[in-house]
Order: sequence, then C-alpha cells, then structure tokens
Amino acid sequence: MTKRVFFFGIALLFAFYLGVAFAGPNMNPGKWEITTETEMVGMSGMTVPPMTHVQCLKKDDLVPQSSEASQECQVTDIQQDGDTVSWKIVCSGQNGQMDGTGTVTYRGDSMEGTMDMVIKGAGMRIKNKISGRRIGDCE
Repeated sequence: MTKRVFFFGIALLFAFYLGVAFAGPNMNPGKWEITTETEMVGMSGMTVPPMTHVQCLKKDDLVPQSSEASQECQVTDIQQDGDTVSWKIVCSGQNGQMDGTGTVTYRGDSMEGTMDMVIKGAGMRIKNKISGRRIGDCE
C-alpha cells in the first residue's frame, strides 16, 4: 500500500512539472498594440520615429511582427524559456539582406523586448526596442 501511494505521488509530481514545462509564457492571447523604437547604430543624428501596429497574437504565434515585415522576413528557431520568447529572423528587400535575433518577455497583458539586426554588405546595425499591450480580442 505504501509503495502505491509513493508511486502515485511521484506520478502526480511528474505530471505537474510536465504541465508547467509546456504551459508557455504568461501571455493573454488577443489583439495587441505593438510599438517599435528603432536606433541605427553608428549613425548619429539619424532618428526613426516609433512605429505602432496591431497584431493578433496567439499561444502558437508569439513573435510580434508587422504585416509588412512578414512578407519579406522568415522567422525561425523560435524558443520559449518561461515568459520569454526568442527567435532568429532573416529579411530580404530593396535595402539588402538583414539577419537578426529577437526576444520578448510577456507579462500577461504587456510585453517588452528587443530585436537586433545587421544589414549584410553594409555592416549597419539596427537595434529595435519592442513594447506592447493587449487591447482586446482578435476579430
């Protein structure tokens, strides 16, 4: 009898930890307003006004990206670690190819993160600061 209780307890503990491991970040799915502030590293005086867009984020689609960027960019290697999601991104367009990495940390109805990109051939670095807030349900 004691062995059964012990093994049952171990099984429950294992199920609990397995559930926590696959629970995903603390992000409430829905319509999000996402603002990106861009800094062109090494180009003093060059200012880029913050850009804001709206995106429907879901538990299986956690990477914030504007609709314009998704047409030219491929997001790969999406990883989750607690409330933080990270990814790699490759973009092609009229300015040449850009490679980068990004990360955001979710806190329920808000997020903060960064995305760093390099324009190949030009050696130019772009640093993006990402912030967002949930504004409602997806339509």
